[in-house]
Amino acid sequence: MSSSSEYLQWQGYTKAGNECFNNGNIKSAKSHYHVALSLSNNLLSAHPTDKAVVCAMLVAHHNLATLLAQQTQCGSAYSLLKQAQQRLEQQLNNANDYSDQSALLWGLSKNHREIMIFIKTYSFSPVALATQSLN
Repeated sequence: MSSSSEYLQWQGYTKAGNECFNNGNIKSAKSHYHVALSLSNNLLSAHPTDKAVVCAMLVAHHNLATLLAQQTQCGSAYSLLKQAQQRLEQQLNNANDYSDQSALLWGLSKNHREIMIFIKTYSFSPVALATQSLN
């Protein structure tokens, strides 16, 4: 699967986004990351048991979340990481056999770790976000 046209497009947009991000061109990086995110979501819908696709979806969410966090948009960044978790959980609910579940369970574990790192790195409080949205 990792040689499919959409996967190669995802790689290209991700690489371009990373180059823009590293060169300080945040607007272009954000644009590339959004396209990569969309492509990765399409890939996950089509190939939910492929570990490379699960990884692509996580990378796409993580890259955009990192950019948002560095732009002091931690609430949006956190929400994006939680979206990745929800996508994986949704796919896991649709999985029929153990082989379907292994890549998704791996992805959930990786994403959970990234959320914990995010909370620690940015001193982010999900409780504060929930309280803020209630007001």
